[in-house]
Amino acid sequence: MAQALGNLNQRPEIDWLERFQRNNPPSFRGGYNPDGAADWIFEVEKIFQAMGCPLIQKVTLAAFMLSGEAGIWWQGALQRMIAAGTHVNWENFKQLFLEKYFPRDVRHKKQVEFLELKQGEDSVADYVTKFEDLVRFCPMYDGVGNEEEKCVKFVSGLRPEIKQVFNYQGITHYHELVNKCRVYDEDNRARVTHYKSGGWGTHEE
Repeated sequence: MAQALGNLNQRPEIDWLERFQRNNPPSFRGGYNPDGAADWIFEVEKIFQAMGCPLIQKVTLAAFMLSGEAGIWWQGALQRMIAAGTHVNWENFKQLFLEKYFPRDVRHKKQVEFLELKQGEDSVADYVTKFEDLVRFCPMYDGVGNEEEKCVKFVSGLRPEIKQVFNYQGITHYHELVNKCRVYDEDNRARVTHYKSGGWGTHEE
């Protein structure tokens, strides 16, 4: 932490810190909070992308948001990296952070939960929320160039009456697929609600 703060006293880092803080980055205090740790990495990376943060600044800025037990952990981890000659870059930071705060058994549970995910009685919109929360733990479906596999997995979890509509359409653009499924589901639900309320074929005796 001391080195991180020292780096931030240099003019270029201060500029990046100011830009970073304007995006209200979350802090992380540590402890056993796997979901919180994964969400913290996700939110910080989202800010980095939005502000066009250079790779050389990422570790310094992220470490600035670690406090409490997590800040103490990073001081020790940083010294061990330096002593071992390990490059202090964002990928190595992220690997160490997730090994510490997002254990492998938790990651495996998230992956299994994703692979077994079904829409069930949820709306497509709710299914999408669960799907996107879990897919980030499965790079084979969420990585660059894997959009087609992602679409196939999404369709496989839909309710049968929706799946049979989209199964053979060959849509390979995820957001297009999601929007079409959502509209189809909302239209179906509206028709069912209208029918149940007596909107069709009713008359007074």
